[in-house]
Amino acid sequence: MKGKVKVIVDGVPYEVEVEELGGGKFKVSFEGESYEVEAKDLGISMGALQAPSAAPVQVGAPVATPAPAPAASAPVGVPSAPASVAGENVVSAPMPGKILRVLVREGDQVRVGQGLLILEAMKMENEIPSPKDGVVKRILVKEGDTVDTGQPLIELG
Repeated sequence: MKGKVKVIVDGVPYEVEVEELGGGKFKVSFEGESYEVEAKDLGISMGALQAPSAAPVQVGAPVATPAPAPAASAPVGVPSAPASVAGENVVSAPMPGKILRVLVREGDQVRVGQGLLILEAMKMENEIPSPKDGVVKRILVKEGDTVDTGQPLIELG
C-alpha cells in the first residue's frame, strides 16, 4: 500500500510519501530523498496501519537507511494510524497514549476524516479522524486521560 501521510515531528507538520514494504518495513520519501524505515515496538498490530487517511501518523522511532529514490513516483495514498471502530458508531483508540486535545463537542456535526481528538503516543501527536459523517453523541474521554488500544473514545450517531 502506498500513500501520503502527515507526520508531526517536534511540533512541525510534514507531508511524506510512504510505501509499505512488508514485515513492518516502509519506504518513506520526503523532499526528493527516500529512506527505508522499520516500525518496531508500536504496541499495535501492523494491520492497524492499513487504512489510508490524511491524519498524522506516528511510526515509533524509525531506523533510517537511505534507499535509492524512485525515477518517477506516482501519487501515493498513506498508511496511517486509523481510529478503530468498535461497533458501528464508537471510535476507539488505535494505539495506547494520552489524550492531548478533544477537537469536538457533544452535538457537533462531523464529516468523514474530520479530526475528533489528538492522541499523543510515543512523543508524537496523532489526529484521530472521524470514520464517517455523523453527530457526536458522547465523548467518552477527557484531555489528560491515558487510553489503551481499542478503548472507546467517542460515540457518533
